[in-house]
Amino acid sequence: MTLTVSRIEITPTGLALGAVITGVDASHPPEPEVILQLKQAWRNHHILIFKNQTLTDDQLLAFANYFGDILQQPAYIRKGETEQYLPPLVLTLANAAAQDSSVNIRPNYQELLPHIDHYWLPVPSSGSFLYAVEVPENGPDTYWVNLAKAYEELDNATKQQIDGLQVRYFNFYGSRDRDEYGEPKYAAGRKPEPGERIAIHPLVRTHPDTGKKILFLNAASDVDIVDYDHVEGAKLIARLQEYIKQPQFAYRHKWSKGDLLYWDNQATAHYRPEFNAYATRILKRVSLRGSRPF
Repeated sequence: MTLTVSRIEITPTGLALGAVITGVDASHPPEPEVILQLKQAWRNHHILIFKNQTLTDDQLLAFANYFGDILQQPAYIRKGETEQYLPPLVLTLANAAAQDSSVNIRPNYQELLPHIDHYWLPVPSSGSFLYAVEVPENGPDTYWVNLAKAYEELDNATKQQIDGLQVRYFNFYGSRDRDEYGEPKYAAGRKPEPGERIAIHPLVRTHPDTGKKILFLNAASDVDIVDYDHVEGAKLIARLQEYIKQPQFAYRHKWSKGDLLYWDNQATAHYRPEFNAYATRILKRVSLRGSRPF
């Protein structure tokens, strides 16, 4: 079975971002016209929401691959281990109750602050697919932030203040010396710790497809601003981190089993609250390679 353009409906959420796509079965190959239409909808709405999907890992990978090259995350050393671990192309995100002995499972139930996937790489991912295998009825919900809209609504003085600034991000995931969920802070002048990755990105990014300016800000890691006053830099980052949490920039997704979301990692951040570690929640993620932010 192939998908035709006439069978697809694109319904915007009416919020700051997001559109629900009907008429698409991601387990089957779409026609070229369908792929082009979905790519344009993704550029326009930043998140595509496909409901009632039934996918194997291979089918998820195959569908994602129509939209770009699959990202292979670099190897890292997990806390308490000595050998390098290469993450799978399909990453399983599960809370403690859902875990088994599989190396493909990453614990995932604590609060996640607003973050951009793979911000800690010199070349972050362009987008991610997240597929709900099993979710609890009472949440948690996930929130996405429209960082293009957030930039557009900044006052002119702040736009001038942040123009040209570069942010240094510290990432602890994979370090044996600090918990992944350490409280982020402004970290001017700090040197990297063992196992830590550092990336420097523009605070205002240009979207490579649309040309729009993006407030490219991650709130889930230690940061500092390159060549900037430490005190003023800490104040600026704290103010912007609170600014992007405002409801007018957000889409809130209530998960159902079979949901598949594909979001633009170049123009959004996402977050969710902590939830009950004993409520089974299993999701599968595939990410796409991106380009160096500019």
